[in-house]
Amino acid sequence: MRTLASRFYEERSWPYQLARYLTIGGLVFVVDIGAFTLFLRLHWWLPAGTATAYALGVIAHFTLNKYVNFRAHDRSVHSQAVTYGAVVGFCLLTTLAIVSGAVALGLPPLAGKLLAVAANVPIGFLGHRHLTFGRGILASLRAFAGRRAR
Repeated sequence: MRTLASRFYEERSWPYQLARYLTIGGLVFVVDIGAFTLFLRLHWWLPAGTATAYALGVIAHFTLNKYVNFRAHDRSVHSQAVTYGAVVGFCLLTTLAIVSGAVALGLPPLAGKLLAVAANVPIGFLGHRHLTFGRGILASLRAFAGRRAR
């Protein structure tokens, strides 16, 4: 029986997907910050500008990863979007825990945020690669449970 790690390293496409994932992340960062800056200059209400810029970034991230990076067309956009939300939610919880922990240890909040980004890159990449744009959460859990039962 092949382990998840051996399957991951045997597949040749993952380094290219990771490079595209990081590039898309950089582009999405520019979209988010650019939109946020524009909304500030237009004197938008701060929560509305922040949320709208973030939403534009999320839409860009999902769309670019679906169609450019992972080229995932096996499952419906709706089911992928739901799974995307679950992976992003998990990354948000990870971010909150790391930033809170870093501040409790005496680090500045920005240092905690940078640590959280570093932790979330592999979590997000693997989550989106295998769950969002892969088989999905339920199918992956069923496959895992089936292997564990053997």
